[in-house]
Amino acid sequence: MNVFAKVLAVFALSIFGLFTNTSVASEPELPNIAYFKADDVALSLDDVRNMPADQWNSIGNEAPSFGYDTTPHWLRVDVPAADFYRLLQIEYPLLDHVDVYFVAFDGRVEHHYMGDTQPFYRRPIAADGFVVPVPFNDAHTMFIRVQTSSSLSVPIRIWETSAFHQAEGPRYVAIGLYFGVLLCMVVYNLFGYVVTREASFFSYSIYVVFTGLLMAALSGVGFRYLWPNGLWLQERAITLFGGLAFVFATLFITQLLSLRKKSKGWHTGLLILGSFAGLVAICSLFLPYAITIFMLLPFSVIACFYVLVLGVAMWVKGMQHAQIFTLAWFAFLVSIIFNSLGYLGLIDGQFIQRYAIMIGSGIEVLLLSWVITLMYSAERTEKLGAQEQMLQHAMAAQEAQRVLNEELETRVEDRTRELQSVSESLQRANAELERQSNEDGLTKLFNRRFFDTHIYAEFQRSRRAHTPLALVLLDIDHFKVLNDTYGHQAGDAVLVEFAQRLQKVATRLNDVVCRYGGEEFAIILPATDLTAAETVAKRLLRAVGETPFASVGNTNEPMEVTASAGVAVIRDNMDNVADLIAAADQALYGAKNRGRDMLVLAD
Repeated sequence: MNVFAKVLAVFALSIFGLFTNTSVASEPELPNIAYFKADDVALSLDDVRNMPADQWNSIGNEAPSFGYDTTPHWLRVDVPAADFYRLLQIEYPLLDHVDVYFVAFDGRVEHHYMGDTQPFYRRPIAADGFVVPVPFNDAHTMFIRVQTSSSLSVPIRIWETSAFHQAEGPRYVAIGLYFGVLLCMVVYNLFGYVVTREASFFSYSIYVVFTGLLMAALSGVGFRYLWPNGLWLQERAITLFGGLAFVFATLFITQLLSLRKKSKGWHTGLLILGSFAGLVAICSLFLPYAITIFMLLPFSVIACFYVLVLGVAMWVKGMQHAQIFTLAWFAFLVSIIFNSLGYLGLIDGQFIQRYAIMIGSGIEVLLLSWVITLMYSAERTEKLGAQEQMLQHAMAAQEAQRVLNEELETRVEDRTRELQSVSESLQRANAELERQSNEDGLTKLFNRRFFDTHIYAEFQRSRRAHTPLALVLLDIDHFKVLNDTYGHQAGDAVLVEFAQRLQKVATRLNDVVCRYGGEEFAIILPATDLTAAETVAKRLLRAVGETPFASVGNTNEPMEVTASAGVAVIRDNMDNVADLIAAADQALYGAKNRGRDMLVLAD
C-alpha cells in the first residue's frame, strides 16, 4: 500500500476515534433548557427573570440551534446542586456576544460577558469555546443571553472540573494531529516544488495553508493561538480564508489537470468560480459577516459539486488517477454540505457541525497530495521511458549521441547559470525592496512603517522579559519658520543633518532611530529605564543645539536649530504600545508648550 494510503487510514481512524472518545472522562451534564426570542433587545436580566413561565419555550436537554438569526435569544437553565466544582461550557466558538448570569435563590448574581468581539484574554478560562466556572454549589438558575451574526448555536454542557480537562485532552490531540498533517503536507509539497519546479506543488501548498487557516477560524483555535487580539480578522476570517482557499484551489486544479490545454470549457467554468471566490474574499474585508457568509455557503457547495463533476469527466476521459481526485472532492463536498446544513440549523449535531469539515478537508488534503505525487511520478516514469527508448535507438550512432549529450549538458549548465543569476537578482531586488520599504528616503533613517512594527515587537518583548523599554520623541522647534525663512532645500538639509546627529548619539546595538513623520523623530531604547533614557535625551538635545547647522542655499549664515523632547518608559498600567507612544507624545507636547528647547519626562 502506498505511504499516502497508510497515512490517510491512520489519520481518519485517529481523528474519528479521538473526537468521539469519551471514555477518558465522565460525561458532562446536559441540563434542561428553555429559550425566549427577545425581539426587544433592551430587555434586562430583571425583565427576563420576571417573565411568565408560558413565554419560555422548553427544548429539553438538546443543544439549542436557531440557524442564522441575529435576534438576541435568552436561555434559562436550572442548575442542580452539586458538592464539587463545576464548569459551564458553551462549545460553539463563533458567538459574538454571550452574557452569562448565575442567579442564586438568595439573590446573589454573578455575571460574565464574553464573545469573539472581545479580545481572547478577557475570557475567564482559556478554551476554544466559552468556559466559565459555576460559582454556586447549591441549586440555582442560569440565564444566558446570546446574539451573533454567525449561526446561532448554543450547545451547553456542565462539567465536573477535572472531567472537563480530561475530556479536552483527546480533542486537542486530534486537532494537533489534523494541523500537523496539514503542516506536513505544506512542507512536503513545498519541498516537491523546490525539487521539481512543478507549479501545482506550490499552488497546492498555498491552498492547504488557507484551508488550515479556515479550519483554525471555524474551530476557535485561530482566535485562541494565532490572532487573539485580532478582532477585525476574527470577524472576517471564515469568509476571507474560505474565499482565498478556493482561489488557490482553482489555480491548483487548473495546473494539475492541465485544463487550459485539455479542456477550455471546464477551465472557463473553473475560472469563473475562482473569480467569484476572490470576490467573496474581497467583500469580506468591508461587508458584514452576515452578508458574506451567505455568499460563501451556497458557493462552497456549488463549487465543490462543480469540481466533483469535473473530476468525473476527467475520469471518463481516461485521465490517470482522476478517480482519486474525484474521491477527494467528494469527501470535501459531503463535509461542506453537512457543515452548511448544521450552520443553517437544518440538522442537529455538534460533532457534524464542528468537526465534519475538518475530517473531510483532512482526507481531501491527503488524497490530493497523493494525486499530485502519483501524477508527477507517472509523468516522470513516462519521461524516463522515453529517454531510455531514445538511447536504445541511438546505440548505432554513438558519436552523434555524444555530440547531442554535450550540447544538452551545455544547455543545462547555461540554464542553471541563468536560474542562479535570476535567483540572485531576485534576492538582491528583494533585499533592496525590503530596505527601501523600511527606510526614509530623505534622512536614510528607519521610517514610520518600520517604527510601528519594531516598537510593537519591543513592547511585547519587554512585557515577556520584564525589562524596561524607553521611547524618546523629538520635534525640531519652529521648523515651519525655518522652511519659510531659508527655503525647503535648507529644511531638507536640516532634517538630514539632524538625523545624522541623532544617529551618532544613539550608538548602542539595539537602539533604533526612526523618522516618525515630518520634523518629528523617535528613538526606541530597549532595556533602558527612565534615568538612562533622560541621560540619552539630554545628549540628543546637546548634539542638536550646541553646534549650528550648516547653511544651504543663498545664505552663508549657519542656522541655529533646537529641538523639544518627550521621554516615556513602559509602565505596568500600559495595556498596549499605543499607551507608551501616547505618553511620550504627551511629554513632547508638554516640552513644546513650556517654551521648546527642553526635555519633559512622562508622568
